[in-house]
Amino acid sequence: MKANILIFLISSFCFNLSLSQEKRENLNSYTAIFINLNDKAIGKYYISTDTTSASFSIYYKKYESKKERDKAIKIYNSRVKNIRTSGENPSEVVLPNFSISFLVFNEKPEKLKSLQGIDFITLKQFRDNNYVTSNPTYIIHKLKNGTYLRWLAITMDEI
Repeated sequence: MKANILIFLISSFCFNLSLSQEKRENLNSYTAIFINLNDKAIGKYYISTDTTSASFSIYYKKYESKKERDKAIKIYNSRVKNIRTSGENPSEVVLPNFSISFLVFNEKPEKLKSLQGIDFITLKQFRDNNYVTSNPTYIIHKLKNGTYLRWLAITMDEI
Protein backbone atom coordinates (compact mmCIF):
# COMPACT_ATOMS: atom_id res chain seq x y z
CA MET A 1 0.00 0.00 0.00
CA LYS A 2 2.76 2.48 0.97
CA ALA A 3 4.73 1.47 -2.12
CA ASN A 4 1.72 2.26 -4.33
CA ILE A 5 1.31 5.68 -2.74
CA LEU A 6 5.03 6.38 -3.15
CA ILE A 7 4.91 5.33 -6.82
CA PHE A 8 1.85 7.52 -7.34
CA LEU A 9 3.55 10.54 -5.72
CA ILE A 10 6.75 10.07 -7.73
CA SER A 11 4.73 9.65 -10.95
CA SER A 12 2.70 12.77 -10.18
CA PHE A 13 5.86 14.74 -9.44
CA CYS A 14 7.48 13.63 -12.73
CA PHE A 15 4.31 14.40 -14.69
CA ASN A 16 4.04 17.90 -13.19
CA LEU A 17 7.72 18.50 -13.81
CA SER A 18 7.33 17.55 -17.48
CA LEU A 19 4.29 19.85 -17.85
CA SER A 20 6.22 22.67 -16.21
CA GLN A 21 9.13 22.12 -18.62
CA GLU A 22 6.75 22.01 -21.60
CA LYS A 23 5.11 25.25 -20.47
CA ARG A 24 8.53 26.92 -20.18
CA GLU A 25 9.54 25.69 -23.63
CA ASN A 26 6.24 26.85 -25.11
CA LEU A 27 6.66 30.22 -23.39
CA ASN A 28 9.67 30.80 -25.62
CA SER A 29 7.91 29.69 -28.81
CA TYR A 30 5.07 32.22 -28.66
CA THR A 31 5.19 35.75 -30.00
CA ALA A 32 4.91 38.45 -27.36
CA ILE A 33 3.69 41.91 -28.35
CA PHE A 34 4.28 44.90 -26.08
CA ILE A 35 1.45 47.41 -26.43
CA ASN A 36 0.58 50.79 -25.01
CA LEU A 37 -3.13 50.71 -24.22
CA ASN A 38 -3.40 54.40 -25.19
CA ASP A 39 -1.88 53.92 -28.66
CA LYS A 40 -4.18 55.07 -31.50
CA ALA A 41 -3.69 51.66 -33.15
CA ILE A 42 -5.47 50.01 -30.21
CA GLY A 43 -9.10 49.85 -31.24
CA LYS A 44 -10.41 48.85 -27.87
CA TYR A 45 -9.52 46.70 -24.93
CA TYR A 46 -11.36 45.09 -22.07
CA ILE A 47 -10.07 43.55 -18.85
CA SER A 48 -12.53 41.87 -16.49
CA THR A 49 -12.48 43.05 -12.88
CA ASP A 50 -11.20 39.66 -11.68
CA THR A 51 -8.64 39.63 -14.56
CA THR A 52 -9.65 36.16 -15.75
CA SER A 53 -10.62 37.42 -19.20
CA ALA A 54 -9.49 40.20 -21.49
CA SER A 55 -9.54 41.34 -25.09
CA PHE A 56 -7.23 43.60 -27.04
CA SER A 57 -8.10 44.88 -30.51
CA ILE A 58 -5.48 46.31 -32.88
CA TYR A 59 -6.59 48.22 -35.97
CA TYR A 60 -5.13 47.34 -39.33
CA LYS A 61 -3.15 50.32 -40.64
CA LYS A 62 -5.69 51.20 -43.30
CA TYR A 63 -8.53 51.40 -40.75
CA GLU A 64 -7.01 53.37 -37.88
CA SER A 65 -9.25 56.34 -38.54
CA LYS A 66 -13.01 56.32 -38.11
CA LYS A 67 -13.23 58.11 -41.45
CA GLU A 68 -11.62 55.12 -43.25
CA ARG A 69 -13.82 52.60 -41.42
CA ASP A 70 -16.95 54.63 -42.27
CA LYS A 71 -15.83 54.82 -45.91
CA ALA A 72 -15.43 51.01 -46.05
CA ILE A 73 -18.87 50.54 -44.46
CA LYS A 74 -20.42 52.93 -47.00
CA ILE A 75 -18.88 51.00 -49.92
CA TYR A 76 -20.03 47.72 -48.40
CA ASN A 77 -23.60 49.00 -47.90
CA SER A 78 -23.71 50.25 -51.49
CA ARG A 79 -22.55 46.88 -52.81
CA VAL A 80 -25.18 45.08 -50.70
CA LYS A 81 -27.90 47.47 -51.89
CA ASN A 82 -26.98 46.88 -55.54
CA ILE A 83 -26.25 43.16 -55.30
CA ARG A 84 -29.15 42.14 -57.54
CA THR A 85 -28.14 44.39 -60.42
CA SER A 86 -24.36 44.40 -60.05
CA GLY A 87 -23.77 40.79 -61.04
CA GLU A 88 -21.47 40.32 -58.06
CA ASN A 89 -21.38 37.02 -56.27
CA PRO A 90 -23.22 37.69 -52.95
CA SER A 91 -20.74 35.55 -51.01
CA GLU A 92 -17.93 37.88 -52.13
CA VAL A 93 -19.62 41.01 -50.80
CA VAL A 94 -18.18 41.16 -47.30
CA LEU A 95 -17.26 43.90 -44.89
CA PRO A 96 -13.47 44.00 -44.45
CA ASN A 97 -11.87 43.19 -41.11
CA PHE A 98 -10.93 46.43 -39.40
CA SER A 99 -8.78 44.89 -36.69
CA ILE A 100 -7.21 41.81 -35.24
CA SER A 101 -8.24 40.83 -31.74
CA PHE A 102 -6.52 38.92 -29.00
CA LEU A 103 -8.83 37.15 -26.55
CA VAL A 104 -8.13 35.71 -23.10
CA PHE A 105 -10.54 33.28 -21.47
CA ASN A 106 -10.38 32.03 -17.88
CA GLU A 107 -6.70 32.72 -17.37
CA LYS A 108 -5.14 35.37 -15.20
CA PRO A 109 -2.16 37.28 -16.58
CA GLU A 110 1.36 36.78 -15.34
CA LYS A 111 2.64 39.74 -13.33
CA LEU A 112 6.13 40.92 -14.30
CA LYS A 113 8.31 43.35 -12.36
CA SER A 114 10.34 44.20 -15.46
CA LEU A 115 10.78 43.18 -19.08
CA GLN A 116 14.40 42.22 -18.58
CA GLY A 117 14.97 38.84 -20.23
CA ILE A 118 11.54 38.87 -21.91
CA ASP A 119 11.57 38.55 -25.71
CA PHE A 120 8.92 40.73 -27.32
CA ILE A 121 8.17 42.87 -30.33
CA THR A 122 6.64 46.31 -30.26
CA LEU A 123 3.21 47.12 -31.64
CA LYS A 124 4.90 48.96 -34.52
CA GLN A 125 7.04 45.91 -35.36
CA PHE A 126 3.96 43.69 -35.26
CA ARG A 127 2.08 45.98 -37.63
CA ASP A 128 5.08 46.47 -39.93
CA ASN A 129 5.43 42.67 -40.13
CA ASN A 130 1.90 42.37 -41.59
CA TYR A 131 0.35 41.26 -38.29
CA VAL A 132 2.09 37.88 -38.38
CA THR A 133 2.08 36.21 -34.98
CA SER A 134 1.81 32.88 -33.25
CA ASN A 135 -1.49 31.58 -31.96
CA PRO A 136 -1.63 31.91 -29.03
CA THR A 137 0.24 35.18 -28.57
CA TYR A 138 1.37 36.97 -25.44
CA ILE A 139 0.13 40.53 -25.01
CA ILE A 140 2.18 42.62 -22.59
CA HIS A 141 1.25 46.03 -21.26
CA LYS A 142 2.54 48.30 -18.53
CA LEU A 143 0.53 49.19 -15.44
CA LYS A 144 0.53 52.60 -13.77
CA ASN A 145 2.67 51.25 -10.91
CA GLY A 146 5.50 50.35 -13.34
CA THR A 147 4.90 46.60 -13.40
CA TYR A 148 3.63 44.65 -16.38
CA LEU A 149 0.95 42.10 -17.18
CA ARG A 150 1.53 39.32 -19.71
CA TRP A 151 -1.61 37.71 -21.09
CA LEU A 152 -1.74 34.47 -23.08
CA ALA A 153 -4.31 35.20 -25.80
CA ILE A 154 -5.71 33.63 -28.93
CA THR A 155 -5.96 35.67 -32.12
CA MET A 156 -9.06 36.47 -34.09
CA ASP A 157 -9.86 38.86 -36.97
CA GLU A 158 -12.66 41.24 -36.10
CA ILE A 159 -14.94 43.77 -37.75
